[in-house]
Amino acid sequence: MFQCKDLLSLTTMSQANVIAGSGGMEKGIRWSYKAENINFEKWVRGNELLIVSAPVTQRKNFDLYQTIKKAIELNMSCALLLMGENYVTQINEKVIDLAENNDFPLFTMPWNVPLLDFFEELGHAISYLDDRKDIEDSLLAEIIFGNCINTSSIEQKCRQMGNDPGMLEQVFVLHLCKKSSEETCNELNQGITNDKIRNYAQTLKEYFSQCNYPAIVSCYGDRIIGFMRNCAGDRKKIIEIFERFVKFLQNDPNEIEYTLNIGETCENLSKLQKSFHETSKTNSVLEHINRKNKIVFYDEIGFYRMLMSYENTAPMQQFANEVLSPVMQYEKKAHTQLIETMWAYFECDCNLQRTADKLFSHKNTVKYRLHRVEQLTGKNFTNRYQSQELYNALMIYYFLEKG
Repeated sequence: MFQCKDLLSLTTMSQANVIAGSGGMEKGIRWSYKAENINFEKWVRGNELLIVSAPVTQRKNFDLYQTIKKAIELNMSCALLLMGENYVTQINEKVIDLAENNDFPLFTMPWNVPLLDFFEELGHAISYLDDRKDIEDSLLAEIIFGNCINTSSIEQKCRQMGNDPGMLEQVFVLHLCKKSSEETCNELNQGITNDKIRNYAQTLKEYFSQCNYPAIVSCYGDRIIGFMRNCAGDRKKIIEIFERFVKFLQNDPNEIEYTLNIGETCENLSKLQKSFHETSKTNSVLEHINRKNKIVFYDEIGFYRMLMSYENTAPMQQFANEVLSPVMQYEKKAHTQLIETMWAYFECDCNLQRTADKLFSHKNTVKYRLHRVEQLTGKNFTNRYQSQELYNALMIYYFLEKG
């Protein structure tokens, strides 16, 4: 069963913290409930994750202490507090003591993390752990959700499958979604069923086998996840395997798009979980910077490798905010596409016409938007140093906010 501690293994919870109640991290979560008001007793049955967000925090009679107390009385498992203006702004000691004394985990997370992505990933994780049937799924679950990786158990499962544990050196994550030029993958992914994803994984596994390249291939939600030996000396063969799989996808009437990242080589089994989460996060970034339908290796993600090496992301966040905050604040009020236009402009090597074609806009529209960015930030795209600052800030923004 999915447990409170497993929340921290979700990609969308990468910015979350546990601030109290760590003694209850083994509690199971059967579903989540986002409170709309403080009278939610008729909507819960126990073992839910309570999400405290804007709908309830903006009510005049909102009281965080009473909300958490009610959740505990209703046998809910834990609570996720979204922090920020118009959300939860402060947590007093009385609330902390309540959670600690009742082993009720309290998680905090920035308000601007997309809840749609979180709900989707949480739903996949809960159903996956409830429904896993074979040893491959068990191995994958242990690597993804293990609170502390048991290398002996992983080795044993690997041998039971007829594989040498030494092959678990590199992770790849293949995220599949329906093709669309107007809507995001997550909004349309409902068209690809779990059974379909599992069939895709089986096909890819067969391609690896036919090429005599040992790999463990499984699936989790809308992602195909694989483990294989270090492919540094066999990159051409790996590319051939995935290119063959891509041709297979192109024949599917669902019109599939994908992001594919092949992660950093792991020195030992204990590094697998960290590699998986980094690779998944890179996939999310690739999706948002529009590097779809490409085979991307870890050593090809450039600047993002450096970003992922920092555990303390606060200085990066501060830099991105200093550069882009005026643009983002303007976008909220004017509902413009300045961020998207900037990124497309850099993607198109700062060529106005190519940018306009990419955005299906007029060249003068792009020119106006870029000029507005210059006015808001005080930086000039023709100045190499200032232009690089804008580009770096954008990369950090996509890495931290979208990854």
